[in-house]
Amino acid sequence: MELRTSLFVSFLIHSIFCFLLIFVPLHKEEVSEQIRLQLSKGQIPSLFFHLPQNEGQGQEASKLGGLAGTPEAEIERFKNEIHYPPAALEQRLESDCSWELEIGPEGIAKKIRTVKGCKYPIFESHFRRAVSSWKFQLPEGKVILIPVSFRIESDE
Repeated sequence: MELRTSLFVSFLIHSIFCFLLIFVPLHKEEVSEQIRLQLSKGQIPSLFFHLPQNEGQGQEASKLGGLAGTPEAEIERFKNEIHYPPAALEQRLESDCSWELEIGPEGIAKKIRTVKGCKYPIFESHFRRAVSSWKFQLPEGKVILIPVSFRIESDE
C-alpha cells in the first residue's frame, strides 16, 4: 500500500473513532440517589447523604428531563440544593424527615408543615432555613411533599 493511501485510511479510521466518541455515548450513566463524599482528614467517616426518591412525589433525576416545572422536578431541584448541616456531621447525627409545603405567591413556600419530624432539631431548622429562601416554579396553592433522609455511612 502506498503512503498516500495508508494515510487516507488512517485518517478515516481516526475520524470515525472521534465521531463515535463525541456523538455516541459508550454507556448510559445512571444518576445515583446518593451523594458520597470521602473525607480523609480526622476521624470522620465517609459522608452518605440519601435523598429517598420512592417516597412523596420524587422521581429519578434521569426521568425528569421532560417534566420541567412539575412538582417532581421542583422537588428534585430543591433536594439537589439542600446540604447536610455541618454541625450535624460533626456530631454524627442522622434522621429521616418529611415536610409538606404549600406554594405561595412568587413560588415561595407559604405554609410548611412537618409530616415526619426529625430526630434532631438541627435538621428541622436547616430545612426551614433552606426552604425559606427557595423559589419554586410551581403555581400558587400547589401542595408538595418533600422527604429527606440525613445519613452518614461508616466503613467501620
